[in-house]
Amino acid sequence: MFDLISHLTEKGIQHTVSDNGHITVGDGLNLSYTCITALPENVCCRSLHLDPERISNIAYRKGCGRSGRTVFAAWTGKEIRIAAGCFFDTLDAFERAVDVKYTGKAADDYKQAARECVAELTEKLGK
Repeated sequence: MFDLISHLTEKGIQHTVSDNGHITVGDGLNLSYTCITALPENVCCRSLHLDPERISNIAYRKGCGRSGRTVFAAWTGKEIRIAAGCFFDTLDAFERAVDVKYTGKAADDYKQAARECVAELTEKLGK
C-alpha cells in the first residue's frame, strides 16, 4: 500500500500531519508515476497531479478545455474537489474559474465534464 507520509518525507515535500491524521501539503502535490492506487481521504493541498487511470477513488474525463486537460473529481474526506491542471477546488469554484477563461459551448462542455465526474464519483462512493 502507498504510504503518502513516507513519500512526502522521502521527496522533501513540506507537509503537516494533525493529531487526527489529516495531511496538509501547502503547495501542489504531484503523485504521478507513484504506486498510489487510491487517493487518501485525509489530504489537503493547493493543486493535485496524478495518473487518474491508476486511482480507484476518483472519476475523470480526458481531453477537456483548450489544453486537452484531464479533469477529475476527488473525495478529500469532507468534500468532492475538482482538479484540472493546477486547479484544485470545489465544483462551484471550478465553474466560476471556467467562466472567467471560457465562453459559450467551450465553457459549457468543460463544466459538464466536471459535473459528470462529480456524479460518477458520488455514485461510486455511495455519497
